[in-house]
Amino acid sequence: MTVHHLRLTPNLLLILMLLPGLNALAQPPKRLAERIAAVENSLLPYVPVAGLEGWNLQERMRYHRVPGLSVAVIHNYRVDWVKSYGLADTIRHRPVTNETLFSAGSISKLVTAMAALKLVEQGKLSLDAPINQYLKSWRLDENDFTRQTPVTLRMLLSHRGGTSQSAYFGFTPDQKPLPPVADILAGKPGTGSRAVVVNSEPNQAFRYSGGGYLVVQMAMMDVTGMDFARLTDETIFRPLGLRRTTFAQPLPPALAPDLSWAYSTNGWFKGMPYVYPQQAAAGLHTTAGDLARIIINLQNSYRNKGGLLSQASAKAMMTPLALVSDGFTKEQIGLGAFLLQSNHRTDEASRYFTHSGSNAGFIAEATGSILNGNGLVVMMNDNNGANELGKEIRRAVAQVYGWPGFLPGSLTAHQLPDSLLDAYGGRYQRSADEVVTFRRQGNLLIEQINNGQAIICVPTGPDTIAFTDYTARAYFGRGPSGRVDSVRIEWQKTPMPRLPEGVYLPNELIRMGRIAEAVEGYRALNLNVYQLTYMAYSFTSDRPANLPAAEGVLELAKQRYPKEGIVYARYGDLYQKQGHKTKAIAAYQTAIQIDPADEESKEKLTALLSH
Repeated sequence: MTVHHLRLTPNLLLILMLLPGLNALAQPPKRLAERIAAVENSLLPYVPVAGLEGWNLQERMRYHRVPGLSVAVIHNYRVDWVKSYGLADTIRHRPVTNETLFSAGSISKLVTAMAALKLVEQGKLSLDAPINQYLKSWRLDENDFTRQTPVTLRMLLSHRGGTSQSAYFGFTPDQKPLPPVADILAGKPGTGSRAVVVNSEPNQAFRYSGGGYLVVQMAMMDVTGMDFARLTDETIFRPLGLRRTTFAQPLPPALAPDLSWAYSTNGWFKGMPYVYPQQAAAGLHTTAGDLARIIINLQNSYRNKGGLLSQASAKAMMTPLALVSDGFTKEQIGLGAFLLQSNHRTDEASRYFTHSGSNAGFIAEATGSILNGNGLVVMMNDNNGANELGKEIRRAVAQVYGWPGFLPGSLTAHQLPDSLLDAYGGRYQRSADEVVTFRRQGNLLIEQINNGQAIICVPTGPDTIAFTDYTARAYFGRGPSGRVDSVRIEWQKTPMPRLPEGVYLPNELIRMGRIAEAVEGYRALNLNVYQLTYMAYSFTSDRPANLPAAEGVLELAKQRYPKEGIVYARYGDLYQKQGHKTKAIAAYQTAIQIDPADEESKEKLTALLSH
C-alpha cells in the first residue's frame, strides 16, 4: 500500500492533458501520481458526457460544502492509495489525515453481517433457525406473521424479516448512561425509539430495517456473552490488524481525539458527533484505509484466497435475495451487502457489492467489485451535499480504473442552434408546488427542480434531451403556434406545461419573499395538517431559517386545524427560534394539553422551564 498527501502541480496537470481518451480508459495510468491526479480531476455526473471536462475534487468539496473527507482506492486486491482532504475541525483548523476516524453509519451493517457469519461458521448461530431461539435478554414478540413464518438471521441480514424501525438517530454525548440494547429493542422511555416488532410478512420483499440489525446484535451478544465492541474486535478487527476501527460507543480515550467533527445543515442537528448504542445498525467508527482492508478481505474470501470468512460465507453474502431498485443498474440485497449490476450485463466481472452510511454529520460510501479486486471507500464529515459528492468520487474512480459495466455509456451532445436551446428555456409545472426550470449553458441545458441542484441535460436531437442524473430522456412539445409549451419525461403520460411569465407557484413566492401570496397558494392546495406543519418545521430549522414563512404557514395551519396538537408544537419551535420563551412555553403546554402523548413537546417544555 502507498499512502500519499499529494498536491496538484502544473506538471500533473500536463500529465492529465496528455492522457489519451481519459473517458474510455481500459487500464489506469501506470504511475501512482497520475492515477491520483486523474481521479481528482475526473468527478462525473451519473451519466458521463463525451467531451465534458471532469470536475475537480476540491472544487466539488466547496460546491457541496463538505469540510473534509478521506479516500481509499482499491486495485488488484490491494489498497492502491489513501489520501485525505480538507478539515476535520473547521474551528481549530485541524486537517483530515489518513488516521482520522469517521462515523461509518449503516456501513456498520455490512461489518455486522461479516461478524454474524463468522459466528455461523463457529456453530453459534444458524442462518435459517428462528432467531428467537438465540435471544435471551429480549425476544421478538410472536404474532400471526411470525407464527406463520419465523424470523431468521438470513432474513434479518437481508432486510426481509418484516421488522420495524427503519433507522436510529443516535444520542448527543451528554446522554449518560446510554440505554442498553434490550431497552432500545423494547422501546422503553428514554431510548428515543419504538419497540422493534414484526409488522409485515417475513421472507418477502426487501424493507430496510435498522431494528432488524439490532435484533441481530442482541442475538450475537446473547450467544457469546460478550458486549458487541469486544465481540467484533475479537472476531473481525484484531484478526485483520485494524487498530483504528471499533464499535465501542462512545469511542475509547485512545481514539477519541482522532475523530473528525461532524457537520450538517439539518435543523435537528446539535453540532457535534453523536453516539450510537445501536452499534450493529450505525455504531462503527473507522478510517478510510481500515474500511478498505475490510472490503479487500471480503473479496479475498469470495475467491478463497485467505479471507477471514469461508468462501461459502462470502458467496452467501453476495447472493441476491430480493430486488431493491431497478433502472440502468439493478440493485439487489444479499446478506449485509447491496449488490449492483448493469441491466445490460450478466457476467460476474460486472457485479459489485456496496453499502453507504449516513449518521448525524457524516456520510460514507464503500464499494467493492465481486471479481478483479477493485473498490473504493470515501468517508466525509457532512451529511448533506456529501451524499452526492461521494457518488461523484466513486464514478471518477470507476472511470479511471476501468471498472467493467459500472458506468452508463457516455452521452454525445447533438449540436443545436443557440436560438433553439434558448427556446427550451423556461419554467414548467411538474406538480401543484413543483417547478422544473431549464436554461441554456453553452451547447447544453441546465435543469433545476424548485431550488435544487443544477442537473446537466444533453441535447440528443431536435426537441429531445437526456438527463445526466438518471438514464432518461425528455421531449419538448409545441403548441399550434410552434412555440415550445411543454416538456415530457419519457415515463410521464402527461406533459409538464410551461408556466406563463408572472405566474408563480407557492414555493417560488416563498423564495421571492411574497409570503402572504404563497400562503394563499397553499390554502388553495388544501394541504393536510402534517404537510403544513412539516413545511413550517423545515422553514424553522433550515439553515438559514425562514421564520416569516414558518409563521405564515403555521397561521394557515391553525386556521384549518385549530384542535391539532402538532400545530402548537411547531409554534413552540418557532417561538423558541424567535427568542419568545413565554410564548414557546404556552405553545408547548397547549400541544401537550391536546395530545398528552407528545413526549417531544414535554421534553422541550421541561428544558425551557429549567432555565
